[in-house]
Amino acid sequence: MFFKLSLLNAKRSFKDYMIYFLTLTFGICIFYMFNALDAQQAMLEITSSQLEIIKMLSRVMDLVSLFVAFILGFLMIYANHFLIRRRKKELGLYLTLGMDRNTLNLLLVLESFAIAIFALISGLLLGTFLSQALSLVTAQLFAVDLKSFTFVFSIKAAIWTIFFFTVLFIVVILCNAISISKYKLIDLLYGEKKNKTLKQPKFFVTCILFIFSLVIIVLAYMLAKRNGLQSFDYVLISSIILGCVGTYLFFFSLASIATRLCMTYKSFYYNNINLFIVKQVMSKIRTHHISMSVICLMLFFTIGILSTGLSMSKTLTSNLAATTPYDATFYSWGDDEAMLTEQLLSHGFPLSALAQDTLEFNLYESPLHYSDLFDSETMSSKNDRYDFRTDINLRAIKLSDFNHVLTLQGANPIALNPNEYAISSNVDNLIPLIKDVLQNQAPLTLENESLLPKYQEPFTYSYETTPYSSNALTLIVSDDLLLASPISTTYLNINYFEDKEASEALFTQAVKDMKSGTQNFFRPFETKINVYESSLGMSTMLTYIGIYIGFVFLIASAAILALQQLLEVTDHTAHYEILRKLGVPHNTLQHSLWVQIALYFFAPLSLALVHSIVGISITNNVVAQFGNLSLGFTSFITTLFLLFIYGGYFIVTYLTAKNLILHNK
Repeated sequence: MFFKLSLLNAKRSFKDYMIYFLTLTFGICIFYMFNALDAQQAMLEITSSQLEIIKMLSRVMDLVSLFVAFILGFLMIYANHFLIRRRKKELGLYLTLGMDRNTLNLLLVLESFAIAIFALISGLLLGTFLSQALSLVTAQLFAVDLKSFTFVFSIKAAIWTIFFFTVLFIVVILCNAISISKYKLIDLLYGEKKNKTLKQPKFFVTCILFIFSLVIIVLAYMLAKRNGLQSFDYVLISSIILGCVGTYLFFFSLASIATRLCMTYKSFYYNNINLFIVKQVMSKIRTHHISMSVICLMLFFTIGILSTGLSMSKTLTSNLAATTPYDATFYSWGDDEAMLTEQLLSHGFPLSALAQDTLEFNLYESPLHYSDLFDSETMSSKNDRYDFRTDINLRAIKLSDFNHVLTLQGANPIALNPNEYAISSNVDNLIPLIKDVLQNQAPLTLENESLLPKYQEPFTYSYETTPYSSNALTLIVSDDLLLASPISTTYLNINYFEDKEASEALFTQAVKDMKSGTQNFFRPFETKINVYESSLGMSTMLTYIGIYIGFVFLIASAAILALQQLLEVTDHTAHYEILRKLGVPHNTLQHSLWVQIALYFFAPLSLALVHSIVGISITNNVVAQFGNLSLGFTSFITTLFLLFIYGGYFIVTYLTAKNLILHNK
């Protein structure tokens, strides 16, 4: 009988449990998906090194899952708090009829257990299907093909998910027991009739705080743009702190400002029941301004990471084909007593055994400076990005060496007269500035020779194998103009024979042999395979961690907003009953409820979108050296996720609230 009562209660209150059920289902789904990454290798044609990356990624996901479990645990406790608040009168009646608190706790445990089991099954099923789609994303990130579609179920991820949510369920049960024990019977029966008072500063003070919040937010944007995410210094820390403080002050003062503005337009304020709607919405914002500030920042993080995550990973890897034209590159800086090739051969490096083609050349430090090429306006606007502030010397390359570079990369050589120059650059953000210089026929003087540009666009070739676009700007001039210039950098580029993996293994072992033992010889180097694997591993890890946490933050934000709304609805049911008795039509009440919930959901989202626009523009400047972010597709995907999850919570919140108020006779 007792078990039957709990099931009947769970079934009868399922609409009340809907937000709790959705939160559990989404949480379990995402938890399973990102912990089942190691099982995807069965579907992918991957190398041993890529397999190691997936295993490392899986271990990192296990650690991140601890943080995710903490967030989801908080949501479960918060949702249960709503359910108890919603059913206080019912629980008080049970106690009045003679049910002791232990039995009441057991009743709630059985009800929650029934919902949790249903959510666990639904979440695992949904997570299993969506993890197959995640395999396609993984294949795209790793630039590999699927062996064949195989339906994969990760037993390890399922056990890990069940374990964590069992622990969280036990914690929720304990919190419920503590919460029930603290309630007095009179609080359960008449708690909804208690009024809360909230002190607010005077309107003049609120106006000052609102203006101050906007100033602080703009200052935070300026500091973040100045730092450019280049280093974690006091400028970046200050921008983060100011952004958080500005967001808090914005929502703290928003309700008073918005209310006064609405009251100014009397034709709007006193039309229909707009007065009631404004008071209700602003009361909620005033009451929950702290949580709305936190939710706004969480949404900002979510939108930013979802919009840039997949694009950044694709950008970091798509540009590698252009920045790794050779299988390997050795470096040497400054003048050296011998050529790199001679140094390597003298230390037993098997160059002839692994290299099909080699090319050694120098870049020189010309006597010219950036200020000789760009005007003062360009120098001042770009010096933070490219360090023009120090007005460094321009690098230069001999025409013959540059033609060798072109030939090795399968391009046709170029010709220059003694009084002509050309420029090469593969940094996207700098290329438009160089085009302006070349098209304006900017003259240069080198070794008493007046030079004019021959080509109106820079050559976008890389001189080395590197993870990023390293050729910011290099002058190309006749050989005799650089005879007296000091060497800046020496490169030795190597192309392997057809068996790339065997040559890579021989290369790696030879470097180890030279560095160990009595030789103790080392020169910096980079290989194409190493660049691809390291870039792929890092970009994939950052992408998955960001998307994982972003999804959880999105669910947390939407769930908290939904639960807060439903708590307010539960407490203000009597207000709607009075309006109904006064003759307000049902459609008007329904529209009022829709507007209130929509405004409450939109308020933190709107400021988060503004934060995101600024944050994404700064991120794009950072990634510019690897290639510009393509945000069209990922912005579309982010919008879909917002509509599906955030919009889904909004719709469920509205339908639940409508059921609680408008159908509550």
